[in-house]
Amino acid sequence: MKARDNAKAAGVAHLITFKQADVTALDNPLPQAAVEGEARQVGMLISNPPYGERLGEFPALLEVHQALGDALRRSFQGWRVSILSASPELLSCLRLRADKHYRLFNGALECQLRNYQIALDSVASQKEVAQDFANRLRKNLKTLEKWASKEGIDCYRIYDADLPEYNAAIDRYQDYLVVQEYAAPKDIPAQKTRQRLLDMVQAAIKVTGMDGEKVILKVRERQEGKQQYQKLSTEQHRMEVQEYGARLWVNLYDYLDTGLFLDHRQTRRMLGEMAKNKRFLNLFAYTGSATVHAALGGASETTTVDMSYTYLDWAQDNMRLNSQVGRQHKFVQADCLKWLSEAHDQYDLIFIDPPTFSNSKRMDESFDVQRDHLMLLQHLKRLLAVDGTLVFSNNKRHFKMDLAGLEATGLKAQNITQKTRPKDFERNVHIHNCWLITHADKPADAS
Repeated sequence: MKARDNAKAAGVAHLITFKQADVTALDNPLPQAAVEGEARQVGMLISNPPYGERLGEFPALLEVHQALGDALRRSFQGWRVSILSASPELLSCLRLRADKHYRLFNGALECQLRNYQIALDSVASQKEVAQDFANRLRKNLKTLEKWASKEGIDCYRIYDADLPEYNAAIDRYQDYLVVQEYAAPKDIPAQKTRQRLLDMVQAAIKVTGMDGEKVILKVRERQEGKQQYQKLSTEQHRMEVQEYGARLWVNLYDYLDTGLFLDHRQTRRMLGEMAKNKRFLNLFAYTGSATVHAALGGASETTTVDMSYTYLDWAQDNMRLNSQVGRQHKFVQADCLKWLSEAHDQYDLIFIDPPTFSNSKRMDESFDVQRDHLMLLQHLKRLLAVDGTLVFSNNKRHFKMDLAGLEATGLKAQNITQKTRPKDFERNVHIHNCWLITHADKPADAS
């Protein structure tokens, strides 16, 4: 409407045709050659496509620019094209070689105007973006889609830095993709890693057929303590997913993590199978997904402890979603280490998945899982019923259990890491560690 009003005010409205359409359906408006050998009509195309301001907008814009580039090669061969943009990265997604480019300003915003001549053989010469990555992703999907459907899960990892040059993890949540870029080595130029990421996102959209607006892009760096739980935005995006019959809320946009650690899926399933008629404790509980599985498995009571009010509220929402409500389900906001040192109740089944490291201001002391795990387990021994079982997990690479120290406290441990690593995480042998711990005098065949 504004464009029409401007044209009318300028006295050129009679020279312009206005049309609203999707760029993915862009086609040449000029009649093409009717007879072979007849000269085709060519013209000039000018565009100022959206460029976005936030990282989260990039996947959809990548799709737009990829579609625009495809349309230009397909239907506008021989045309001249001029495109104005403030994002050289998005312009690179057109996969066109500019004849000239100019640096200019749109107000205070620095932009580039790039001029292209679309080659007559451009369609034939165009190669698939990130072909090696695309082929690997197709291979992964062929196996994992059938497996996930059979397992009854709709959240799983489809790629995890399988190829070193494409250093990211990609998780599927129903019809959404979450792309988490790992921090690149310092010796690799930032521009190169950024371009590889954009290529990877473009290829993932094309291979999976996902809507670009349902692709969430995040940058994952080495985190300490609670940093992985920091909020990324003030939006509220929540969706329900299924996992072995459990219904769970996830948030794909607002936090670096989504509220569901996919690599612990088998562990949660195991806890559900072990929980019948058991008093269950979930310590460092995050959003309480393990509590949900235990409750659905028939736990007589549950206690969920975490320092974050946000995640305890999330855990209660997860329990309500599964109709698990009542006084038998307790939620405790506390510094888990302090709570543990003062607690005296007995539990038949305990799950603890502490952070690798934490120095939160709300904790009295710092915590390092390698340094402090024996202290942690000594406290838990006091709470573990005579015939009880403790499932201890953590995500520290190369974690080493202090077996001698554990034995001295009257506990014994069985490493079940391999058993709890899901199919979609088979390649990542360091994704987590998991142990079954019991009192030393408990019979070996007891569960």
